Amino acid sequence: KMKKYFLFLTLLFTSIFTFAQRQTTSRSFHKIKMGHGAAYDYGMEKHNTKFFPISNSRAMVIWNITGGKHDGERMISDANPRSFAERDIPWTWQEGSNDSWNINVAPHLESRQTEVLVFRPEFSNSKIDDNKDVEKVLQTEYTIMNYSKAANDIRMRFPKLFDKLGWKMKIFETYTGEQRVIHSRRLPNGWKDLDDMQDFYAAYDEIYGKGSWEKDVLILDNYWKRTDRWMMTRNIALSSK
Repeated sequence: KMKKYFLFLTLLFTSIFTFAQRQTTSRSFHKIKMGHGAAYDYGMEKHNTKFFPISNSRAMVIWNITGGKHDGERMISDANPRSFAERDIPWTWQEGSNDSWNINVAPHLESRQTEVLVFRPEFSNSKIDDNKDVEKVLQTEYTIMNYSKAANDIRMRFPKLFDKLGWKMKIFETYTGEQRVIHSRRLPNGWKDLDDMQDFYAAYDEIYGKGSWEKDVLILDNYWKRTDRWMMTRNIALSSK
């Protein structure tokens, strides 16, 4: 009993430590009013240049979105990931920043949606800081329907598969809102990386044995469903610099 008790404590504190070290990032989707695109871009660049240079701990990267439910919107993402502990550190808006936002950006927004994501290194084959300067990203979103350990065990196989396919993948999960998984594929050579139509399923079977994908996909189909996909192009002019 004593051994079991110490094992429990070890697992508990390991879990707490792992949780405390999780890396998070925020992203906001800006839906711009019709006809306000140019004014939004001018105002956002002016605002970020003055208040959010790349040296700022809250520096941001801004993306143009093509396709999916956020088509035509801008995604504002953190340039620097933060642990949950780092989110506890007080941060004060620079004097004049709120006024600048209200004058230069807010009037051109129809809506804004913000989410907190947690990076999942065990499902990724890239570190969270890898390929930070890449300009093209393909993101695919899956909504989790029925959580299962069996499905997560299958997902643990994916990093080896990503390596074989040559994909640079970072996997995130939503911490706020509906439970979703985001596959974020970095494209170092631009959209032409998508011209190489690798056979995902054949590669899976090559690594894990013939018929493996046909068997495992049944578990995944009950676990999640693909609900969105979009293409992201870094907006260098509007991002922190």
